[in-house]
Amino acid sequence: MLSNQTQILKNSPIISITQQKMKKLSINLYCILLLTFACFTANAKTADLNKQDTSELKAALRKVNLAYGEAFSKGDSSLFLNCYTPDACLLPSNSPALCGIQGQLGFYRFAYRAGIRNIVFTTLELYGITEQYVTEEGSFEMFGPNNVSYGKGEYLVVWKKTTDGWKMYRDMFSNNSAPKK
Repeated sequence: MLSNQTQILKNSPIISITQQKMKKLSINLYCILLLTFACFTANAKTADLNKQDTSELKAALRKVNLAYGEAFSKGDSSLFLNCYTPDACLLPSNSPALCGIQGQLGFYRFAYRAGIRNIVFTTLELYGITEQYVTEEGSFEMFGPNNVSYGKGEYLVVWKKTTDGWKMYRDMFSNNSAPKK
């Protein structure tokens, strides 16, 4: 009698429907597991990219930041212009954007006439590192003659990799207070 009941159950449309649902559920679970694995792998690759050794990149940015300060100590606008891409924009607080070589040169001349003779940059963090761009967050201090502090501030710079190395592409900054005169 048991074998007859088993035979009836096997041929039952209810069992057939249940088996189809189980098969669909198995396929769905397999797809979910596959997608979860793919997402985990992608996140792991992104984490590896963010954990990459940034010492070479930081050294390259530091070199340009030092040249920026040197441009003021030497009174050499060409050193200053060499820190930027030709299409770069400076975005000082309470001022319109200063774009292109003329805007960059205008800013340099204004700052130099205001007595700036050095600027020291401190990188706090790098974000969004790619082969072509990186964003730097930092702080700065401006100095006048005799190394007198003219004020401090913060900045965000979008750097662009060029054939001549890393150059500033967008430079946004603000002072903590009005510069001393």
